[in-house]
Amino acid sequence: MRYFIPFTIAAAMLASAGAASAQVGDPHAGHGGMAMAAPSSASVLTSPADGSMSSSAPTAFSITFPHAMTLKSLTLTTDGGRPTAVPVQAAAGTKTTVALPALGKGNHVLAWSAEGADGHAMSGVARFMVH
Repeated sequence: MRYFIPFTIAAAMLASAGAASAQVGDPHAGHGGMAMAAPSSASVLTSPADGSMSSSAPTAFSITFPHAMTLKSLTLTTDGGRPTAVPVQAAAGTKTTVALPALGKGNHVLAWSAEGADGHAMSGVARFMVH
């Protein structure tokens, strides 16, 4: 009996230590409803879409915002080339389409920035490939 009591106490201590380490294992346990907000550009749709691949080059860039915005700048960078400004017309709206210069095969990046009537800014990138 003299060995049974210390063994029981030791077993209880190990069990509680295991439970404590299980709680420490996931520091975010119990925070399921506390997700971080998505970036504002997450609700913006572009064509071509970020990460898209196509066998033909797009002739225009379209962007759809969740609310009225003015597209302020659009910059095109092709495989290892210098960034080139693409002319945009400043007009507020939820959708804007801009003509693109002729694009060849390869990787292309369109970086955009826009501004709302209240002065808030949004920006993003659409990376795409033409086969």
